[in-house]
Amino acid sequence: MNPNRQYQPGRPFPLGASQQAGGTNFAVYSPKAERVLLCLFDDDNQEQQIRLTADSKGVWHGFVADLPGGQPYGFRVEGPWQPDQGLWFNPAKLLIDPYAQALTTSVTTHSSFYATDPDTNSAPFIAKGLTPSTDDFDWQNSQPPHTPWPQTLIYELHVKGFTQQHPDIPEALRGRYLGVAHPASLNYLTALGVTAVQLMPCFAFMSESRLVELGLSNYWGYNPVGFFAPEPRYALDDAVSEFKTMVRALHQAGIEVILDVVYNHSAEANQNGPILNLKALANDDYYRHPEHSPGDYLDYSGCGNSLNLGADATLRLVMDSLRHWRQHYHIDGFRFDLAASLGRDADAFSSQASFFKVAQQDPALAGCKLIAEPWDLGPDGYRAGQFPAGWVECNDAYRDTLRRFWRGDGGQLPAFIKAFQGSPQRYGKPSGGAMGLNLITYHDGFTLADLVAYEERHNDANGEDNRDGHGENFSCNWGTEGPTTDAAISAIRQRTQRNLLASLLLSPGPVHLLSGDETGRTQAGNNNAYCQDNALSWFDWNAKDDALAAFVQRCIALRQAEVFDNRHAGTSCHLPNGQPVDPSTDPANPNAVSITLNDQTLLLCNATDDQQHFILAEGEWHVVLTSNDEEPFNAKTIQRECILIARSLMVIQRH
Repeated sequence: MNPNRQYQPGRPFPLGASQQAGGTNFAVYSPKAERVLLCLFDDDNQEQQIRLTADSKGVWHGFVADLPGGQPYGFRVEGPWQPDQGLWFNPAKLLIDPYAQALTTSVTTHSSFYATDPDTNSAPFIAKGLTPSTDDFDWQNSQPPHTPWPQTLIYELHVKGFTQQHPDIPEALRGRYLGVAHPASLNYLTALGVTAVQLMPCFAFMSESRLVELGLSNYWGYNPVGFFAPEPRYALDDAVSEFKTMVRALHQAGIEVILDVVYNHSAEANQNGPILNLKALANDDYYRHPEHSPGDYLDYSGCGNSLNLGADATLRLVMDSLRHWRQHYHIDGFRFDLAASLGRDADAFSSQASFFKVAQQDPALAGCKLIAEPWDLGPDGYRAGQFPAGWVECNDAYRDTLRRFWRGDGGQLPAFIKAFQGSPQRYGKPSGGAMGLNLITYHDGFTLADLVAYEERHNDANGEDNRDGHGENFSCNWGTEGPTTDAAISAIRQRTQRNLLASLLLSPGPVHLLSGDETGRTQAGNNNAYCQDNALSWFDWNAKDDALAAFVQRCIALRQAEVFDNRHAGTSCHLPNGQPVDPSTDPANPNAVSITLNDQTLLLCNATDDQQHFILAEGEWHVVLTSNDEEPFNAKTIQRECILIARSLMVIQRH
């Protein structure tokens, strides 16, 4: 440690640590602090403290000359220690810079982080930020693919789960960013035909103490400690360069990269949670609190706190973070967890909230894909169909309708047709508005294989007495709960998976596919495996259903061949007898329908218990896809009538 380092007041922008000519500038927002100390650490964890200069707008700042990149640092903040009043100033707690662009290590919970241990120095136990180095990463002229929304097929994966058990990825790279960048991963994704990957959270995150006490961990990562640093546990050495290497490799393969981001809460939870950064820097700005109760927290996330996007400091934090990932990592889009929280300037949601306006006009986000999970747990939190133009919403109505239709629930034909058409009652309004993202499964819920094998959740391993996870999944086990050796049950499960996948992949508009659904991945009925960092959650490459994967490849190939006309697909629908069906007036019809994908292509669906005879228009029709397990690619010729077995699907083309 150099005690003779030259120090200057520096400047209050940009926030965080930034390289300037001759050294590094530090700036941190803490308007009610009485003193802020910059803490620099050497390899032996010895600490040097430098007092920062106050700014009239609540920013403390300083410049340290000749400070190299990769220097570990944190902040200590002095002021009142009155947690019941929302004042968490405590110099014993080393704080992670919320703007830190890299961390020394993953953040692991420790008793010194909590208010119950106010006097213990937390520095030996908490990760430090790292000052940024010169950005000389070679992007090798890789370019973002810029896939149009209607052609977008998103593949949701977990960096560790997707690569941890891949036999063709070197062991050292499994579970890491470089594992996703490995040719074995890229070849699989390109052969499958996806146009984008959606990475589950890669912001630095921390496991909750409750999980650690149970011997579990926060596997999914929806518990951020910062919003600029990639999670170190997925890196061999340098998370920043390795994350960029992953993005570069995916772009070179023609695949967009979408980040699942969490801006609705942080890992600090409520008054009983850890003290990591925001709580001790500017608690009343960064979080929402009940009126007249500054020591308590409003919880619209289910995780103990809610970030306050109505405050300028928080809005700036979120926008600075988005720009950082967009500009420094070439990210193509963002999926916003519990996105209704972003639209709350006060408590009420509004599509005209400050965040939406600022994001819409920001040139750094021009052309960026913005995906909303259109709800949160706050007042009137379900906001599907209410996000502004330019946004795409996860369409849960599509998900539930397809599940119920192919399960055989009565009276689902009108809803099925509307879902296939893109839920026009919700999206595609003449006045503008969001678009729907079609999906049948997501990370939070049953996998597709479990959707057809379980009717009840089996989440006992999560340590919550099987109370967590969705209760209503619109699933069906087809005769027995869980694994079976019954050939008839296995056959209908396989066919139902094919029915759902084909319906999804041949629907017009953007599509979301959960990693492993194309290969029959199971979680043994656990529909909330957020804390299962083990084989239950990891992709089992040795148990792949290759026949199902080939079927999905065939569906995607048809999709890419523009088998449907995005402007007109689904607008012409007929009952098996050839009569037109009006989804608004025929709720009593059986769940069997012929849907026009284009002038020469039909999708025939039979979700009933009986075979159906479909009357066709004149011409010679050829089968190009069928969910019939016995003959999935039987290219037979059909004339005026097609017999479709019970609970099956077929695509035919006229030549």
